[in-house]
Amino acid sequence: MTDTETINIDKQKLFNLTANLLVAFINQPAENAKKVFKQLKQGTTVKSGELTAEKTGAKVAVKLELDRSEFKGPFNYPSFENSIKALIQKFQTEARKDKEVKEVQTLTNEGTGGLLFNLPVGIEIDGQLNVLMVAVEPLVDCLTVKLMYVDPAQFETPE
Repeated sequence: MTDTETINIDKQKLFNLTANLLVAFINQPAENAKKVFKQLKQGTTVKSGELTAEKTGAKVAVKLELDRSEFKGPFNYPSFENSIKALIQKFQTEARKDKEVKEVQTLTNEGTGGLLFNLPVGIEIDGQLNVLMVAVEPLVDCLTVKLMYVDPAQFETPE
C-alpha cells in the first residue's frame, strides 16, 4: 500500500472483522492460542492476517494487540480465554439483535480514526472484576485490533 492510498472500512465490516478474529483465536488449537497469548502478554503485536481492498487490491496487515495495564489480579491464559469467549458472546448478541449491525455503539478517536466498540464484558475471578473491550486502530502500515482491559470501577453502579 502506498502512502497516498486510503482504505475506508465501515463499522459493520470492522465489527465482523473483529468478531471473526476473536472466533479464529478461540477456534485454533490450544497450543497455538497459548503461544499467541504469551506473545500478547509480553506486549508483542501479533500479525493476524490481512485485508484486501475490493477495488484496488491494496493489502493491509491486520494485527492483534493487548493492553492489560488495568487488569487486576493474576493474568493467565484461562482468564484471558474466558474474557475472549465472553466478548464473542457479546458480539453474537449484538449481531442477533441487529442483523445489519447498524446500531452497534461505538466511540471514535477523532485524532487517530480509531473505533472503540462499546461492548464491555466483565469477568469475575476470585471476587475481582475485570472488564475487556476491543478497539480497532488504523496505523500507517496496518490495522490493529486492540484488546483492552479497562478500569472496572467505571462500570460499577452505586449502591
